[in-house]
Formats: sequence, structure tokens, C-alpha cells
Amino acid sequence: MWLFLRRRLIMWVVLAIAVPLLEWLLGKVSQELRARKGESAVTRGLDTARSGVRTLRGKRR
Repeated sequence: MWLFLRRRLIMWVVLAIAVPLLEWLLGKVSQELRARKGESAVTRGLDTARSGVRTLRGKRR
């Protein structure tokens, strides 16, 4: 029983804290690279990864 509760708590922490933090970090890195070097395959890839994280969160912004 405790293992089940612990697993759910860890999953909640990942979804509530780590995923939004990762989305924010990908956005910031993408913006900085775009400001310095312009549009590139790297910035498009970061935007795609950020979109995937949004899908994981289940929200659209």
C-alpha cells in the first residue's frame, strides 16, 4: 500500500513541478537562441519539444 501511495506522490510531483519547469526552461532557451542567432533547426526543435511537454501536461496555452 505504501509503495502505491509513494509512486502516486512521485508522479504528482513530476507532473506538478518538474514538467512546468521543463516547459519554462525550453521556452527561455529557445527565446535566447532565437534572439542571438535567429531562427534555426535548434530553435524549431526546442519549440517542438516544448509543444510535446504541453501535450504531456494536458493544457494548451
